Amino acid sequence: MAIEEHLPPACAFAISVLQERESDPDEVPEDAVEAAQQHLATCIRCLSSPPLIAAPRKKKRRRPVVEESNYLPSTTQLEETLALTPPLQADPPRVTVTLEDAVSNAGARSAERKPAPAPATPVAQTTLAPRSEATPLDPPPLTGQNLPALLAGLDGMIDCAQCRQILPEYVEAMDSGRNVAELFPEVHDHLLICDSGCLVLLDLFRQEAKATRKYRRRPVRDPFSIIGWEISGFFRTGQVPVGPMALAYGTLILLLLVASLSTFLAIRWDDARYYRPPVISHTIPTPDGIGLSDGLHVYDACNAASYSAKRRAAQAFQQNNFTTANTWLTQGTNAVNTDTTGCNGAEAAIYREDLQVRQSGHPFGVLVVSFDSGPGVVTPDGGTDRHTLYAAYTQELIGAYIAQSQYNDAQMDQTDVPLIYLVLANTTGTEQGALQIATTLSQMASGTDFGQLGLLASGSAPLLGVLGLAPSSLLQIALPVLCRAGVPVISPTATGLFIVDQLKNTSMYQHCAPGFAFARFSADDAGQSHVAANYAYNKLHARNVAVFYDPSNPSSQGSAQSFISSFTGYRHTKIVAQETAASNGLLDGEGKPQADSAVLLAGLNDALQSRTHPDLIYAPMLTNDVITLAEAIAKLPITQQPALLIGGEFVHPAALQGLTQWARQQQLTLPRLYVSLSAAVRSPVSDWQKQFYANFCDSFAAPGNLCSATAALDQGALLFADGVEMVVQALTPAANGAVSSTLPSTAELVKKFSQENFAGVSCQISTVLVDNVLIISTGVSPVILGVQTDGSLQIVG
Repeated sequence: MAIEEHLPPACAFAISVLQERESDPDEVPEDAVEAAQQHLATCIRCLSSPPLIAAPRKKKRRRPVVEESNYLPSTTQLEETLALTPPLQADPPRVTVTLEDAVSNAGARSAERKPAPAPATPVAQTTLAPRSEATPLDPPPLTGQNLPALLAGLDGMIDCAQCRQILPEYVEAMDSGRNVAELFPEVHDHLLICDSGCLVLLDLFRQEAKATRKYRRRPVRDPFSIIGWEISGFFRTGQVPVGPMALAYGTLILLLLVASLSTFLAIRWDDARYYRPPVISHTIPTPDGIGLSDGLHVYDACNAASYSAKRRAAQAFQQNNFTTANTWLTQGTNAVNTDTTGCNGAEAAIYREDLQVRQSGHPFGVLVVSFDSGPGVVTPDGGTDRHTLYAAYTQELIGAYIAQSQYNDAQMDQTDVPLIYLVLANTTGTEQGALQIATTLSQMASGTDFGQLGLLASGSAPLLGVLGLAPSSLLQIALPVLCRAGVPVISPTATGLFIVDQLKNTSMYQHCAPGFAFARFSADDAGQSHVAANYAYNKLHARNVAVFYDPSNPSSQGSAQSFISSFTGYRHTKIVAQETAASNGLLDGEGKPQADSAVLLAGLNDALQSRTHPDLIYAPMLTNDVITLAEAIAKLPITQQPALLIGGEFVHPAALQGLTQWARQQQLTLPRLYVSLSAAVRSPVSDWQKQFYANFCDSFAAPGNLCSATAALDQGALLFADGVEMVVQALTPAANGAVSSTLPSTAELVKKFSQENFAGVSCQISTVLVDNVLIISTGVSPVILGVQTDGSLQIVG
């Protein structure tokens, strides 16, 4: 009979392992041998009847090789292994001994290889309890639900199988420092008298608990430790009660708030101490939007004091208090005498002049002046950045007012002589605004009462025409409406090539109502570009040119193409690069339009690295884009700086004067800068020019500036002044300057517009009629301005 048939499975397993170790030591793992020896040293059955190691049995299969390691068996594996061995129930006599002594004795017995000698005193006979067939070999798993029931069902003592189920909880309580004698009295008593494997298993569990002690959850009540764990990113599996957890979170939030507030106050204090930028308020009240106005609405809010005066004048108009309104308008006109930002009181001056025309009793004709205040950007405090509203638009009103006041002052003493009444039209620079203004003008031309249009003037009066409506993107929307209404349009600042081509190639404009015409007496893009190309070749001796333009702007694109066509007509010339940069509605920090500076500088870098280095850069672009190019070129060595020639009708020369001061601050040398314009302040040769400049110097010249300088007035102011002067010349056909008591019809005005010949403040005006609807001037002469080293601008060509 084999050994397994009369021994318990655990004993048979231990004997078989030792037999295999004797036959082939390399095939048996060391941990299996140690477990077998441990069993023989602690098993009561093996100690009482030491088995003989039989001859090696035939191996049925090859054992897998287990790598040697310091691995400690888990609690589950120990339980599964020991559960295969049925415990031997005995009733030994009670012996008073401590648990530590029992564990020590068990370890000492495991070290002996032979059975212990017979004791001197008789030992109680041990009987084996028969195993019930209904009892399963594997005990049920120990859980938190069946543990109380299991303990409650014990009658005084427990056996080894029951002890091994509770032993993991017993060891965890022992390792945590709790009183195991009170928590587990049955297990404690059983371990004191047990001579089988429970003590060995207890020792293994204690070793495993010691090794895994730092990974077990244990109560943590220090909130500052919890804060440290929060900052470090993990809780380290600690058991945290609700009270310390809440205190930890509250303390952590308080620390974060204090740190954030301290950082904020420190930054503010540092900024207040070391960084004190000048306090420049750009925020102004938001003006009125789209519409017509002769005093009830305010469109120019550039100067805060003038804006407030115009608002109070409008309130006085609504109360029919014209004396108070005149006082406020006078204050609004004079409020900007000390303003050095470029603001002026032309709007208030026009409203005051209109009040005098209404009170004079003279008949009058209405000339609508299209004014673009810009849409504005409303701020949280209810204001708008003045730079968005003001560019060169208010200077256009200066020219219109001076021409109006000079004519009215000369005709005021005569009886029943018609005067000129200016009505401002604000499109806000949007297509919707241009279409709305055009519709309102068609109603005004049809005889609609002015009161219904929101004007102070009562009844109706002849509409002499509309001045402005630029740029060309807005004008092309308004032209069809004005064509059907028969309203003449004078737009010297619109893009010439774009509008002229549209008028010539569209059959609708050959069948407009009588009185419609488009008058442009200034140099168009082609004329300016031709003068620029001639000056670049003959005066600047440029042969290699790079061209920059904005493809989204018809004027910029047309100017670039005209320059290329004119410049390449000369011998030994070359366009080394053509770069594009679209503004497309981009605004800078002050609300001014510009192109993407990164794209612009990248194009400049490509142009400078071309095979042939450019002698000159021609850039018909916005003012901000030109300044960006000039600043980038100024950082190059002087020998590598190309000249910069600016073209187009949207460049403001006065803005370029600041480049000189910037270059001095940066200790740089500016490149040669030139501007091609259709109009600039010139030496007066006619009475009209002398009167115009005298009136400007008395009422609108900025303090500290030379009012007769080339860039004192924007070209828009000069062109608008000559636009009003065209209407004045049409009303005074007699040689002695006498004016008829009746105003001519729009058809008669168009005929007279086409026969003008006078020296304007912008240029010589000699008009002709082309294709029945187009009035142009044959005496235009664009100018070339040069930026001098002192920052001034002079006419150089």
